[in-house]
Amino acid sequence: MTTAALDHTALGRLLPRAGTLSTRPLPQGRFNTCWHLADSGHAYLLKLNDREGEAHLHQMAAAMSAARAGGVAVPRVLRVGADPDLGPFLLQEWLDGRTFAEARQDDAIEADLWPRLGRQIALLHSIPPPRSLMATPASRTRQLADLLDCLRGHRLIPTALAEATRRRGLPVAEQLGDLECVNTHQDIHPDNILVRPGGKIALLDFDHATTAEYASDFVKLDRWCLPSAHDRQQLLDAYWQQRGEPADPLFEQRLAFHRLVITLSYFLYWHGRDPTQLPGCTAALRNELERT
Repeated sequence: MTTAALDHTALGRLLPRAGTLSTRPLPQGRFNTCWHLADSGHAYLLKLNDREGEAHLHQMAAAMSAARAGGVAVPRVLRVGADPDLGPFLLQEWLDGRTFAEARQDDAIEADLWPRLGRQIALLHSIPPPRSLMATPASRTRQLADLLDCLRGHRLIPTALAEATRRRGLPVAEQLGDLECVNTHQDIHPDNILVRPGGKIALLDFDHATTAEYASDFVKLDRWCLPSAHDRQQLLDAYWQQRGEPADPLFEQRLAFHRLVITLSYFLYWHGRDPTQLPGCTAALRNELERT
Protein backbone atom coordinates (compact mmCIF):
# COMPACT_ATOMS: atom_id res chain seq x y z
CA MET A 1 0.00 0.00 0.00
CA THR A 2 1.72 3.14 -1.21
CA THR A 3 -1.12 5.67 -1.51
CA ALA A 4 -1.12 8.80 0.65
CA ALA A 5 -4.60 8.06 2.01
CA LEU A 6 -6.57 5.05 3.12
CA ASP A 7 -9.93 3.95 1.71
CA HIS A 8 -12.40 4.75 4.51
CA THR A 9 -14.90 2.23 3.13
CA ALA A 10 -12.25 -0.44 3.65
CA LEU A 11 -11.50 0.88 7.14
CA GLY A 12 -15.20 0.60 7.90
CA ARG A 13 -14.99 -3.11 7.15
CA LEU A 14 -12.06 -3.50 9.54
CA LEU A 15 -13.58 -1.35 12.32
CA PRO A 16 -17.34 -1.39 11.80
CA ARG A 17 -18.09 0.04 15.26
CA ALA A 18 -15.57 2.86 15.12
CA GLY A 19 -16.58 6.48 14.79
CA THR A 20 -14.95 8.90 12.40
CA LEU A 21 -11.37 7.75 12.02
CA SER A 22 -8.32 9.95 11.68
CA THR A 23 -5.41 8.39 9.82
CA ARG A 24 -1.74 9.19 9.54
CA PRO A 25 1.08 7.19 7.94
CA LEU A 26 3.96 5.99 10.09
CA PRO A 27 7.24 6.19 8.15
CA GLN A 28 9.23 3.89 10.43
CA GLY A 29 7.85 0.61 9.03
CA ARG A 30 10.51 -1.42 7.22
CA PHE A 31 8.64 -4.62 6.38
CA ASN A 32 5.09 -3.29 6.64
CA THR A 33 3.32 -0.12 5.54
CA CYS A 34 2.01 1.21 8.86
CA TRP A 35 -0.81 3.59 9.75
CA HIS A 36 -2.01 5.10 12.99
CA LEU A 37 -5.81 5.09 13.21
CA ALA A 38 -7.85 6.84 15.90
CA ASP A 39 -11.45 7.68 16.72
CA SER A 40 -12.77 9.55 19.74
CA GLY A 41 -11.99 6.76 22.19
CA HIS A 42 -9.48 4.30 20.71
CA ALA A 43 -6.27 4.18 18.72
CA TYR A 44 -5.01 1.40 16.47
CA LEU A 45 -2.00 0.39 14.40
CA LEU A 46 -2.74 -0.97 10.94
CA LYS A 47 0.00 -2.92 9.15
CA LEU A 48 -0.26 -3.64 5.43
CA ASN A 49 2.10 -6.09 3.78
CA ASP A 50 1.81 -7.08 0.12
CA ARG A 51 5.36 -8.42 -0.08
CA GLU A 52 5.25 -11.26 2.48
CA GLY A 53 1.47 -11.54 2.32
CA GLU A 54 -1.32 -12.80 4.52
CA ALA A 55 0.44 -15.98 5.66
CA HIS A 56 3.30 -13.93 7.11
CA LEU A 57 0.90 -11.65 8.97
CA HIS A 58 -0.98 -14.63 10.42
CA GLN A 59 2.35 -16.04 11.62
CA MET A 60 3.27 -12.71 13.20
CA ALA A 61 -0.16 -12.44 14.84
CA ALA A 62 0.19 -15.94 16.29
CA ALA A 63 3.62 -15.07 17.73
CA MET A 64 2.26 -11.87 19.29
CA SER A 65 -0.79 -13.60 20.75
CA ALA A 66 1.34 -16.39 22.23
CA ALA A 67 3.70 -13.84 23.76
CA ARG A 68 0.82 -11.87 25.22
CA ALA A 69 -0.75 -15.02 26.66
CA GLY A 70 2.62 -15.79 28.29
CA GLY A 71 2.70 -12.47 30.13
CA VAL A 72 4.86 -10.47 27.72
CA ALA A 73 3.77 -6.86 27.22
CA VAL A 74 2.77 -6.94 23.55
CA PRO A 75 0.05 -5.07 21.61
CA ARG A 76 -3.20 -7.01 21.35
CA VAL A 77 -3.99 -8.29 17.85
CA LEU A 78 -7.54 -7.33 16.86
CA ARG A 79 -7.86 -8.66 13.31
CA VAL A 80 -5.67 -10.24 10.66
CA GLY A 81 -6.54 -11.23 7.11
CA ALA A 82 -6.85 -9.85 3.59
CA ASP A 83 -9.12 -7.01 2.48
CA PRO A 84 -10.14 -6.67 -1.20
CA ASP A 85 -8.90 -3.06 -1.28
CA LEU A 86 -6.21 -2.91 1.41
CA GLY A 87 -4.68 -6.32 0.76
CA PRO A 88 -3.07 -8.36 3.56
CA PHE A 89 -3.47 -6.54 6.86
CA LEU A 90 -2.92 -6.83 10.61
CA LEU A 91 -4.85 -4.57 12.95
CA GLN A 92 -3.62 -4.21 16.52
CA GLU A 93 -4.19 -1.94 19.47
CA TRP A 94 -2.03 1.17 19.74
CA LEU A 95 0.17 1.30 22.84
CA ASP A 96 1.13 4.71 24.16
CA GLY A 97 4.78 5.36 24.85
CA ARG A 98 8.08 6.17 23.18
CA THR A 99 10.48 3.84 21.49
CA PHE A 100 13.81 3.26 23.20
CA ALA A 101 15.42 5.24 20.37
CA GLU A 102 13.18 8.25 21.06
CA ALA A 103 13.63 8.06 24.83
CA ARG A 104 17.40 7.78 24.50
CA GLN A 105 17.50 10.81 22.21
CA ASP A 106 15.75 12.78 24.96
CA ASP A 107 18.12 11.36 27.60
CA ALA A 108 15.12 9.76 29.33
CA ILE A 109 16.39 6.20 29.91
CA GLU A 110 15.93 5.25 33.57
CA ALA A 111 18.18 2.71 35.31
CA ASP A 112 15.28 0.35 36.06
CA LEU A 113 14.60 -0.08 32.34
CA TRP A 114 17.25 -2.79 32.08
CA PRO A 115 15.86 -5.29 34.62
CA ARG A 116 12.34 -4.64 33.30
CA LEU A 117 13.50 -5.41 29.77
CA GLY A 118 15.42 -8.48 30.94
CA ARG A 119 12.28 -9.86 32.57
CA GLN A 120 10.20 -9.29 29.43
CA ILE A 121 12.70 -11.19 27.30
CA ALA A 122 12.81 -14.00 29.86
CA LEU A 123 9.01 -14.28 29.81
CA LEU A 124 9.11 -14.58 26.03
CA HIS A 125 11.80 -17.26 26.17
CA SER A 126 9.85 -19.21 28.81
CA ILE A 127 6.82 -19.72 26.55
CA PRO A 128 6.84 -23.21 24.98
CA PRO A 129 7.72 -22.74 21.30
CA PRO A 130 5.33 -23.93 18.57
CA ARG A 131 7.78 -26.70 17.70
CA SER A 132 10.52 -28.45 19.63
CA LEU A 133 13.98 -27.78 18.22
CA MET A 134 17.46 -28.66 19.46
CA ALA A 135 20.54 -26.67 18.45
CA THR A 136 23.58 -28.90 18.07
CA PRO A 137 27.18 -28.47 16.92
CA ALA A 138 26.13 -30.02 13.59
CA SER A 139 23.15 -27.66 13.12
CA ARG A 140 25.27 -24.60 13.94
CA THR A 141 28.03 -25.72 11.60
CA ARG A 142 25.45 -26.25 8.85
CA GLN A 143 23.91 -22.83 9.52
CA LEU A 144 27.28 -21.11 9.23
CA ALA A 145 28.33 -23.10 6.15
CA ASP A 146 25.04 -22.49 4.33
CA LEU A 147 25.29 -18.74 4.95
CA LEU A 148 28.88 -18.58 3.71
CA ASP A 149 28.09 -20.69 0.63
CA CYS A 150 25.18 -18.41 -0.21
CA LEU A 151 27.27 -15.28 0.19
CA ARG A 152 30.04 -16.67 -1.96
CA GLY A 153 27.50 -17.80 -4.56
CA HIS A 154 26.24 -14.22 -4.83
CA ARG A 155 29.84 -12.91 -4.81
CA LEU A 156 29.09 -10.84 -1.72
CA ILE A 157 32.12 -11.84 0.32
CA PRO A 158 35.79 -12.40 -0.64
CA THR A 159 37.01 -15.99 -0.39
CA ALA A 160 39.70 -15.09 2.16
CA LEU A 161 37.15 -13.37 4.41
CA ALA A 162 34.77 -16.32 4.11
CA GLU A 163 37.52 -18.73 5.16
CA ALA A 164 38.51 -16.53 8.10
CA THR A 165 34.86 -16.49 9.19
CA ARG A 166 34.64 -20.26 8.91
CA ARG A 167 37.81 -20.71 10.97
CA ARG A 168 36.43 -18.41 13.69
CA GLY A 169 32.91 -19.83 13.76
CA LEU A 170 33.38 -23.58 13.55
CA PRO A 171 35.28 -24.07 16.85
CA VAL A 172 32.67 -21.98 18.67
CA ALA A 173 29.83 -23.98 17.10
CA GLU A 174 31.41 -27.17 18.43
CA GLN A 175 32.06 -25.72 21.87
CA LEU A 176 28.44 -24.82 22.53
CA GLY A 177 27.11 -28.37 22.61
CA ASP A 178 23.41 -29.25 22.47
CA LEU A 179 20.82 -26.72 23.61
CA GLU A 180 17.02 -26.62 23.49
CA CYS A 181 15.77 -23.68 21.43
CA VAL A 182 13.17 -21.23 22.73
CA ASN A 183 10.56 -18.75 21.54
CA THR A 184 12.47 -15.68 20.30
CA HIS A 185 11.75 -12.23 18.87
CA GLN A 186 14.93 -11.94 16.74
CA ASP A 187 14.71 -8.16 16.25
CA ILE A 188 15.08 -6.49 19.66
CA HIS A 189 16.59 -3.14 18.74
CA PRO A 190 15.95 0.51 19.72
CA ASP A 191 12.83 0.95 17.56
CA ASN A 192 11.18 -2.27 18.76
CA ILE A 193 11.39 -1.56 22.51
CA LEU A 194 8.55 0.63 23.76
CA VAL A 195 9.00 2.59 26.98
CA ARG A 196 5.48 3.09 28.27
CA PRO A 197 4.13 5.59 30.82
CA GLY A 198 5.38 4.64 34.27
CA GLY A 199 8.49 2.97 32.82
CA LYS A 200 6.83 -0.28 31.75
CA ILE A 201 8.38 -2.04 28.77
CA ALA A 202 6.66 -3.57 25.75
CA LEU A 203 8.08 -5.42 22.74
CA LEU A 204 6.98 -4.48 19.22
CA ASP A 205 7.17 -5.92 15.69
CA PHE A 206 7.30 -9.70 15.74
CA ASP A 207 8.07 -9.99 12.00
CA HIS A 208 11.10 -12.24 12.61
CA ALA A 209 9.81 -14.22 15.63
CA THR A 210 10.90 -17.84 15.47
CA THR A 211 12.19 -20.81 17.46
CA ALA A 212 15.93 -20.28 17.99
CA GLU A 213 18.73 -20.26 20.55
CA TYR A 214 18.06 -17.81 23.37
CA ALA A 215 21.35 -15.92 22.98
CA SER A 216 20.45 -14.82 19.45
CA ASP A 217 17.89 -12.41 20.95
CA PHE A 218 20.66 -10.46 22.71
CA VAL A 219 22.82 -9.66 19.67
CA LYS A 220 21.08 -6.47 18.48
CA LEU A 221 20.30 -5.47 22.04
CA ASP A 222 23.96 -5.79 23.01
CA ARG A 223 25.12 -3.96 19.89
CA TRP A 224 22.70 -1.04 19.76
CA CYS A 225 21.08 -0.56 23.17
CA LEU A 226 23.22 -1.38 26.18
CA PRO A 227 25.37 1.61 27.19
CA SER A 228 27.56 0.06 29.89
CA ALA A 229 28.73 -3.19 31.45
CA HIS A 230 26.74 -2.37 34.58
CA ASP A 231 23.47 -1.96 32.67
CA ARG A 232 24.17 -5.14 30.73
CA GLN A 233 24.69 -7.09 33.94
CA GLN A 234 21.48 -5.68 35.42
CA LEU A 235 19.56 -6.90 32.39
CA LEU A 236 21.14 -10.36 32.43
CA ASP A 237 20.70 -10.81 36.19
CA ALA A 238 16.99 -10.00 35.87
CA TYR A 239 16.71 -12.27 32.83
CA TRP A 240 18.11 -15.34 34.61
CA GLN A 241 16.20 -14.59 37.80
CA GLN A 242 12.93 -14.45 35.84
CA ARG A 243 13.74 -17.69 34.06
CA GLY A 244 14.52 -19.33 37.40
CA GLU A 245 17.84 -20.69 36.18
CA PRO A 246 21.50 -20.04 36.99
CA ALA A 247 23.35 -17.85 34.51
CA ASP A 248 24.65 -19.77 31.50
CA PRO A 249 28.47 -19.99 31.77
CA LEU A 250 28.65 -20.17 27.95
CA PHE A 251 26.55 -17.07 27.33
CA GLU A 252 29.42 -14.95 25.93
CA GLN A 253 30.48 -17.73 23.55
CA ARG A 254 26.89 -18.25 22.41
CA LEU A 255 26.51 -14.52 21.88
CA ALA A 256 29.73 -14.41 19.83
CA PHE A 257 28.54 -17.19 17.53
CA HIS A 258 25.17 -15.55 16.89
CA ARG A 259 26.80 -12.15 16.48
CA LEU A 260 28.81 -13.69 13.65
CA VAL A 261 25.78 -15.35 12.05
CA ILE A 262 23.65 -12.20 12.22
CA THR A 263 26.49 -10.10 10.79
CA LEU A 264 26.59 -12.50 7.83
CA SER A 265 22.82 -12.32 7.41
CA TYR A 266 23.03 -8.55 6.88
CA PHE A 267 24.81 -9.16 3.56
CA LEU A 268 21.77 -11.02 2.22
CA TYR A 269 19.34 -8.48 3.65
CA TRP A 270 21.01 -5.45 2.04
CA HIS A 271 21.89 -7.28 -1.18
CA GLY A 272 18.19 -7.34 -2.05
CA ARG A 273 17.31 -3.88 -0.70
CA ASP A 274 20.20 -1.43 -0.79
CA PRO A 275 23.54 -2.73 -2.14
CA THR A 276 25.27 0.52 -1.13
CA GLN A 277 25.19 -0.87 2.43
CA LEU A 278 27.36 -3.87 1.54
CA PRO A 279 30.76 -2.21 2.17
CA GLY A 280 29.53 -1.46 5.69
CA CYS A 281 28.64 -5.13 6.11
CA THR A 282 32.15 -6.13 5.06
CA ALA A 283 33.67 -3.68 7.55
CA ALA A 284 31.39 -4.98 10.31
CA LEU A 285 32.42 -8.56 9.58
CA ARG A 286 36.11 -7.67 9.64
CA ASN A 287 35.61 -5.88 12.96
CA GLU A 288 33.83 -8.92 14.34
CA LEU A 289 36.67 -11.22 13.34
CA GLU A 290 39.17 -8.89 15.02
CA ARG A 291 37.38 -9.10 18.37
CA THR A 292 39.11 -11.25 20.95
